[in-house]
Amino acid sequence: LLSHSDTADWLKVNQFFLEQVAYIARKLDGIQEGPRTLLDNTMLLYCSSMLTGNHEANQLPVVVLGGAGGRIKGGRVLDYKEKSERQMCRLYLSMMDKMNVRLPKFGDASKALEEV
Repeated sequence: LLSHSDTADWLKVNQFFLEQVAYIARKLDGIQEGPRTLLDNTMLLYCSSMLTGNHEANQLPVVVLGGAGGRIKGGRVLDYKEKSERQMCRLYLSMMDKMNVRLPKFGDASKALEEV
């Protein structure tokens, strides 16, 4: 019922998940950790494996929240739809790099996304 169509139920489920992510982000933002909040020192990833209920995957909704201890610049939209090398694994490499986890390769990617 929730996939293979863009139903109101599919929308409700996705709104619920986003509300949960927002709840977690607000909680983390309310906890001081030195001069920053816990959200400032954290990196959260929220994504879906499909853009619509019809399993459209040529453009995935991805949100990275938090500042990773000042390593991530927020308030931006990065659109990779027209870029040829836009594997999710490149995002994962970027996130690991921001957390000082250095890997030469992850999945099908050997290069991080420079803009992250």
